[in-house]
Amino acid sequence: MATLYQQFSLAEFVKQYSAEIAQPRYYELSLPWLLASESYMLAEGADVIVHCLFKKSDNKDIILIAWPLVHRGQAISSLTSFYSTVTEPLFFSKEAQQKLPSLLQCITQQNQWQSLSLGPIDSTSLLAQALSNGQDNIGYRRLFAQSDNFYLNELSSFEQYYQQRPSQLKNTIKRKAKKLAKQHSYHIDIITQESDLAAAFIHYKSIYQQSWKADEYSFDFIDYVCRHAAQQGKLRLGLLFVDNIAVAAQIWFVQESAQVKVASIFKLAYIPQYQDYSVGSLLSMALSEHVLSCDKVNEIEFGMGSEAYKKDWLPKLRSRVTYQFFNAQTIYGNLLALRKVLLPKVKAYFLR
Repeated sequence: MATLYQQFSLAEFVKQYSAEIAQPRYYELSLPWLLASESYMLAEGADVIVHCLFKKSDNKDIILIAWPLVHRGQAISSLTSFYSTVTEPLFFSKEAQQKLPSLLQCITQQNQWQSLSLGPIDSTSLLAQALSNGQDNIGYRRLFAQSDNFYLNELSSFEQYYQQRPSQLKNTIKRKAKKLAKQHSYHIDIITQESDLAAAFIHYKSIYQQSWKADEYSFDFIDYVCRHAAQQGKLRLGLLFVDNIAVAAQIWFVQESAQVKVASIFKLAYIPQYQDYSVGSLLSMALSEHVLSCDKVNEIEFGMGSEAYKKDWLPKLRSRVTYQFFNAQTIYGNLLALRKVLLPKVKAYFLR
């Protein structure tokens, strides 16, 4: 099959091909997420180029794969930020995944580059396999980062999920709910509609700014992805109110593809003075019940991070990795490889 390689800006790509894109596994692989990353998270001097592979059929060019990558100088990287927990190319059919090595070869052979950073990606994905099997054609490779992803799949009901939770977690939630109800009035709202988002987002910002977390880098990014998720029916923004004061907030996204429906936990925050009531756990359980009973999801996943508490909620574990490559065909690429890949190995050898 004859193939054709082309490049587009992200705006050009969206204009021509957005209607043909299949639903991704995770909301953060969607076009709204990519557009928000370009608008709010791109470093100065960087550009997004969408690398596309087409097949020729009956004098028509049919798109197979599109891979939005960031070009900054002679460094190429995935279109992600610290808000992103997974990335991969956009595939326009299941069969197109087999052409991934061909697109990777076009990217590395037809662009000027010294370093190539790809990830975070699921370590068992076809993309990870292509990067591992085809690394000799790319350059020197190193594992730049690896992170945990807690999840639970094959879910059928909230009752099934709840019964499998540790006794300590269930007892804590029962005790804290009883204590909170005895001392205060409280209720939980789960926002799914765009019409309710503006007011809910004000509560979210207030809670986050009072929480133990550092200052948010870009509320504009979060507002953008939440708004577009709400427009598509994918947003689940939970708020827990105590005496009509919003004290805990969580942002989840729901996405369905290939008969698998996934709920991804994106953001969690609460006001520390209410910690004694475990308001975060109460809200997590309420959202778990909502996505399992109302949305009928088959899987819930926590993004990235190895915090111990996550095991009580989602006990399965997989890894997501980021690979960095250095161009073996250029002097500077070899110098980078010497510094980043070979010297650390030599140092580790002599320190053993």
